[in-house]
Amino acid sequence: MKILVIRLGSLGDVILATPVLRCLKQQLGGVEIHFLTKKSSAELMSSNTNIDKLHILKPNLDDTIEELRNEKIDYIVDIHNNHRSRRIRHSLRAISYVYRKENFGKFMLVLFKCDIMSGRHVVDRYMDAVKPFGIIPDGNGLELPLPDLSDKVYTSDKPFVAIACGAQHETKRIPVDKIHYLAEHIKNPVVLLGDKDDFRRLDEAGLVFPSNTTNLCGKTSMVVSADIVRRSSVVITSDSALMHVAAAFHRPVVALWGSTSPRFGFEAYHTQHFNYTPSSLRCWPCRRMGGEKCPKKHFLCMLSHDYDAIAEKVNDLVTTN
Repeated sequence: MKILVIRLGSLGDVILATPVLRCLKQQLGGVEIHFLTKKSSAELMSSNTNIDKLHILKPNLDDTIEELRNEKIDYIVDIHNNHRSRRIRHSLRAISYVYRKENFGKFMLVLFKCDIMSGRHVVDRYMDAVKPFGIIPDGNGLELPLPDLSDKVYTSDKPFVAIACGAQHETKRIPVDKIHYLAEHIKNPVVLLGDKDDFRRLDEAGLVFPSNTTNLCGKTSMVVSADIVRRSSVVITSDSALMHVAAAFHRPVVALWGSTSPRFGFEAYHTQHFNYTPSSLRCWPCRRMGGEKCPKKHFLCMLSHDYDAIAEKVNDLVTTN
């Protein structure tokens, strides 16, 4: 029996699919798991032993459909459920099970601050799509197998804190001056993780970081960054892929929420985590997925967090973990 699981989207979204892959592979005998995702996520998913064949979405969707048609797929589990995945389902004509989104609930929360969300994590809602197979959630959380890395880009003889500086959208990113403030008030070594754009943001701010801080933004691959997260004591992050990387390694997560909300179902899953939200702001949340500019032009959702309390929480977690 061949089962195709579809999850496109960002790396964080793909990591959230790993419990589905694991439960299908481990609970169904003789099953062959195929997984379709984007090229940007392929490197980190290539070591996942619950995937028998990894398929990468091609620029021309017809080419992807033709490749999958040749596999003679028996069942499709669509936990993306957008126009591309629907076209794939309809083209392959296999028996399909689909993840049901809560877009209307998000719409009501963003526009009217009316919370009718189910309160269930998106992973648990993904698992609903495989119930017809008799699958039972195993409670083991996310996973992210990594290849062996002979050289460690970053090491420390003390427990260290990783700060995820980036996010897919500007209104989800921790402001540079707040990253600097946290680095100054965290007692243990700090490593900054992000891409080249995050390095540019930090560089253009002209801030001098304390000697306990190592800036690796734009200097590591995602695999190396994930390995650093795996070895960290605590991870400070916004609503970003590295939050889910941290959850996959059961690292304590201190999550700073900007324009989005943990009520959408994407908070750190099955790991110790602490959400800092701007719940007193009448304009929050203002986006389902984040945006490039604050609609109110004040960005108070990120700026108004109690960063002294956050630093204190991180210092306590380093001591107790």
